[in-house]
Amino acid sequence: MNNMMNNELRAPYDVVIVGSGYSGTMVAVHLARAQRGLRVALIDRSKTFGRGVAYGTTDPKHLLNVPADQMGAFPDDIGHFYRWLKAHSANLEAAAIHELRPDAFIPRLVFGDYIQDLLREARALPGTLDIIRDEIVDLTPREGGSFQLIGKSGSKLEAAQVVLALGNFPPGEAEQKTKGDWFMNNPYAAEVHAKLAEPGDILIIGTGLTSLDLLLTLDKTKREGKIHLLSRRGLFPQPHKEAASYPAFLDPDNLPKTARALCRRVAQELRQANAQGIDWRPVLDSLRPLNQAIWRNFNPTEQRRFLRHLGALWDTHRHRCAPEIMAVKNRLQAEGRLVCHQGYVKGYEPMGGQVEVTYRPRGTTQENKLRVRHVLSCTGPQSDYRKLNDPLVQQLLIRDLLAADPLRIGAYTAEGGYVCNREGQVIRGLYTLGPTQKGRLYESVAVPELRGQAADLAAHLLNVIARKDQSSADGNARSLSDLTSEIDARIADHTRLLTTTDVVDSGRLCSQFATLSARRTPNGERPA
Repeated sequence: MNNMMNNELRAPYDVVIVGSGYSGTMVAVHLARAQRGLRVALIDRSKTFGRGVAYGTTDPKHLLNVPADQMGAFPDDIGHFYRWLKAHSANLEAAAIHELRPDAFIPRLVFGDYIQDLLREARALPGTLDIIRDEIVDLTPREGGSFQLIGKSGSKLEAAQVVLALGNFPPGEAEQKTKGDWFMNNPYAAEVHAKLAEPGDILIIGTGLTSLDLLLTLDKTKREGKIHLLSRRGLFPQPHKEAASYPAFLDPDNLPKTARALCRRVAQELRQANAQGIDWRPVLDSLRPLNQAIWRNFNPTEQRRFLRHLGALWDTHRHRCAPEIMAVKNRLQAEGRLVCHQGYVKGYEPMGGQVEVTYRPRGTTQENKLRVRHVLSCTGPQSDYRKLNDPLVQQLLIRDLLAADPLRIGAYTAEGGYVCNREGQVIRGLYTLGPTQKGRLYESVAVPELRGQAADLAAHLLNVIARKDQSSADGNARSLSDLTSEIDARIADHTRLLTTTDVVDSGRLCSQFATLSARRTPNGERPA
């Protein structure tokens, strides 16, 4: 691994990738496997390249939420991870896994081992793939269309193409500096886990997959005090259940144009499936290949309606958890160690070594109080980039090399992973993938989507570089690469302007979708 220790401008790279989580690492792997003799740099402040936040855990109880035989890192070989597991039994044994099944939910740290192994293999291939530990704090355009990247150490890099693989940022319910030591907003930090394990009651705000991970950790470490979970709707990710596949029921050429129409169609299909004794899971799974197309078929108003009225229900049924995880949550409740609440926080009042939390239960006007020792915000990643304290993001916003998307759930991006400025104009040579594209694609956080994005972006970068090399060889007055990149950017611009409770049974889920499709707002308007 290279550490950037001087401020001399290095030889130009063909591609610099900022961020070494799953997405950034896989772009680097694809570029290296193409064996084009490229100069590529993968940069991150982390000590553990290839893991990112999701797979950086050291707790073997933190499991993947997709079966092993579906977690391959390559879109054309989804069984690759399972074959790797069979060839690397030592990694399983180190995580106390003694039996391997295709449908097993493997510890996330083992998947991190897998991605790191792919990175090691990629670095052994012809070409240059530098691993640089530093934090990029600024990026500026240079003459000729390249970029200069500045590290926190003061070092500088030049790159023809830059990929921003920024991943997820910590929850942003409130800034740490506005609260005391009792408030925390990084659910992944070891010091946070240590504080939560101290004697006394604690409150975790949010009931998503990360909250469930924390329950697995606290089940072993917290022996005194109750764990309180609070979320607005009290919805938890649903557990996986084995079921036969279900045929697609939506016409790709005639997708719903409104959230209400989608609710109606899904509710209708759920009723039909339930009448045949078919579980709801495969019905929703059959939509997955069309999820991004459905989202992009909504206009901005309908996208907002989806987020407001359907988002929480959709996400908890779409992004499910391993059954073993839900079993731990249910056991903690039965033992009285876990108490779940529905509602939202009204305020905090520190009281000596504790804090009194006032919250309003869902559907009421009353106010309840909890007295706890620590509060952890686990409300999901901060996706409004205007509110982030990240140095690079702040500089990109100032330089208009990044902008929050109109829905404030990601960055402003265009077809092909191009980054856009505040006016929605494509910034040639600057790309992104993963959660930054959630505003444009919505489904842009899970491996099945990310592996496709990584492969597609790498292929695009290879094409851009090949066109540039060919143009230089021909000695054209005007670079063919510039011309084709401009065409790509204009196409992307044109496309953007055109598109500008616990386990439930099938009957209950059906009624929830049906209710959402029929409900009216106080003024009589249907919400979606």
